[in-house]
Amino acid sequence: MSAVQQPLISIITPSFNASGTIGDMLESLLPQLSDDIEHLLIDACSSDGTLDIARQYPHLTILSERDRGIYDGMNKGAALAKGDWILFLQADDWLPAGTLEAYRKAISESAMASVICGSAEAVKESEGCWSTVWSVTETSRKLLTAENLALGEPMINARLFKRNAFELLGGFSLEYSLASDRDFLLHATETGMIQHEVDARTYRYRWHSGSSTMTEGNALSSKLSQENLAIAKKHLRTATGSARQALRKWHDYLTVQAGMNALEEYRWGGLSRAFRAGVSENPRWPACFVEEILRSLPDFLSRGGKTKSQILKKERLDRGK
Repeated sequence: MSAVQQPLISIITPSFNASGTIGDMLESLLPQLSDDIEHLLIDACSSDGTLDIARQYPHLTILSERDRGIYDGMNKGAALAKGDWILFLQADDWLPAGTLEAYRKAISESAMASVICGSAEAVKESEGCWSTVWSVTETSRKLLTAENLALGEPMINARLFKRNAFELLGGFSLEYSLASDRDFLLHATETGMIQHEVDARTYRYRWHSGSSTMTEGNALSSKLSQENLAIAKKHLRTATGSARQALRKWHDYLTVQAGMNALEEYRWGGLSRAFRAGVSENPRWPACFVEEILRSLPDFLSRGGKTKSQILKKERLDRGK
């Protein structure tokens, strides 16, 4: 009897009531499976048929129990993983064709790397067609730097992690329910973790109304902004040089946006809090805020005097009809 092959890559999928999308995710992965891949589904006691669909795929190892959110599920999967490398694949996304082969090649070529990063895109369905919302393909935008993580797309799912490096960083903090991946990656930059970039698309995000992290216009948008602001403040305490500059620029952006949202909704207390938070890191924050008002004015007038918040709120109400 031949010995069971030790997995090279462990794929971890957290799920909760994802019956509408999990089949697409599994089908995108199925043609790429081989003996050196294991796939762990860490489910949070779904009640909508997610597990019925998952059980149709015999390659899956399924754990279903209550958890403390998506990052708790991802940490649980990492603790159970047997592979040398771990990859997080969400239940509402896709793994592009050729992803695992690109990662295998990169692993063989980059013995010193603890992270491997590919390209990614986010797509949104409109009238039966998928359109690209954003994409990251340039090597410069994939680099594991504070600037890219704070001011760009963190792309946690387009990154493959060496399991022991993930463990050394302590996994994802459960202090944040929506933005812990950005906090984790900022920790990775601070420890000097080595990343290897590959010229291949390795992840496709599905932008939809129930998305927990692509939140523009949904109910989680404010919470995500608050968590990002807390993360910016946390890492600013110890950042130096170019990292500090990038994090302060991110802090400016987040507080200005918080101020703009409060102004649009006539929440004067929120505007005051944004002002205090902004000037705590940048005495020139009021000028940044005025610049944003002037920059936004043409769009405000083109929308007939409606704020972006008002339009997004109407779109949410229309979708709910």
